[in-house]
Amino acid sequence: MELFPDKTIKEYMEYKNANPNHFNWWSYMNIKADLQTALAFAKFYYPEIVEEQGYFLLKDKYTENLLEDWKAECQGDKNCVEKMMNMYELKDFFHINVNEQENEVVQTKILGDVIQLFWSMSFNHRFPKRNIIVEIYEEHESLFITVYENC
Repeated sequence: MELFPDKTIKEYMEYKNANPNHFNWWSYMNIKADLQTALAFAKFYYPEIVEEQGYFLLKDKYTENLLEDWKAECQGDKNCVEKMMNMYELKDFFHINVNEQENEVVQTKILGDVIQLFWSMSFNHRFPKRNIIVEIYEEHESLFITVYENC
């Protein structure tokens, strides 16, 4: 299974074309990132969960005040609270470091598909008896990802 075509990342292809016999994705990663970034991505693709008041929540999105706000807004509906608490606009994951020469719309869609795949595998591995849904949806020309437990 190919996650995405190599040509999706123009810079990768430039490096590969300049070094056709000795360049691959591991080489590109070595040039672009460091060990700490790699470890951060491990947490990104295998996110930690907190379970508060019976809600399945992404640890990095959780605050007690936000939970109380969404419980009120959703009238306690578990699916609604979890969907809203865990929702994130995909392009905002990397909005600080944007390469204007790349096709951000296409790459953001691919990123969503990749995160959905890895989060689904991650949650299935850790919570095999629970029906955890990772969903991508479009609203107002933006892509969002969320996760919730379908009860």
